[in-house]
Amino acid sequence: VIPNCEDLSSSFRVFDELVQAINQARRRARDFVTKKDDSQDSSNDWVVSINCAHLHPQYGVQTPEERLAAMKHEEEEGEVDVNLQEYKQRRDEARRSPYPSVIVEVQSTPPPDFVSRSSARPEPPSPASRPPFFAEASDGEKDPSVTSDDVKRLEALFGMSAATKSSDDMFYDALGEAFGDNQISTTTPLERAQNWVLENDPAFDVNSSTFTNSDTRHVDAAYEFVFNNFAMLRSQKDTLPKRGQKSYIVLPNFLPTSATSFDRFAGQVSNIVRSIPGLAEKVTVSTFHPEHIEKRTRSPVPIFVATWK
Repeated sequence: VIPNCEDLSSSFRVFDELVQAINQARRRARDFVTKKDDSQDSSNDWVVSINCAHLHPQYGVQTPEERLAAMKHEEEEGEVDVNLQEYKQRRDEARRSPYPSVIVEVQSTPPPDFVSRSSARPEPPSPASRPPFFAEASDGEKDPSVTSDDVKRLEALFGMSAATKSSDDMFYDALGEAFGDNQISTTTPLERAQNWVLENDPAFDVNSSTFTNSDTRHVDAAYEFVFNNFAMLRSQKDTLPKRGQKSYIVLPNFLPTSATSFDRFAGQVSNIVRSIPGLAEKVTVSTFHPEHIEKRTRSPVPIFVATWK
């Protein structure tokens, strides 16, 4: 229920266009190349469908243009179906609520089971038939090929500081030759995005630009995060976004392998923005992505950019 938004309460057309834009964005999201968790098994995915309906105090109220078009249609037809008109009127009145409202219905179906439950399943191998594990021999005795010196070297490698190794230790020298100068980077995706924007975006202003990040992989969560950022910036009356101010939203795990999908996501955000009177003429969107063709927009992680007008 949305009782406090005057733009949506005063006009059913505005509210209807916003809901239709959201539905269109969710339908277009089916074609996005998303990245799933490595541990996620697609064979166990449930089939989920979400239906959205909306209610409004002025639901079904026609504009003067629509009433004129309906009258012309009746004149062309030559007859009026009174029962049909009464049905449409009652249908519209049933969806007239005190405040603009959205009804969301979620239907979930478990994945189909293609394997019959009655089919025989193979028995797990018995412990006696399993091969020996680690350094344990089949007769219960320790493997003579593993010595105490090997164990000490492993303990030193994983448990002691690298500064304690001696320069003439062949074991550590061999590790150094194998890995070379490769080191583990401690920079976060947000820091990588900030450093790249600082060097490659000439419109970046250190005094007014903002950075936020989210690790979401899901489309609905990405839409929610973007519009939550818009609402947060617009709700602060003392610090409203200034003309030319940029908001960088870093999404390192969202559509990281498809610049086309990320651009389409930004396009759907723009369509929804145009349906909101308070945002329609006040923000434009753009993107940076690792898979962009142009080098000047090829960032290390996906970045959604909102420029305030």
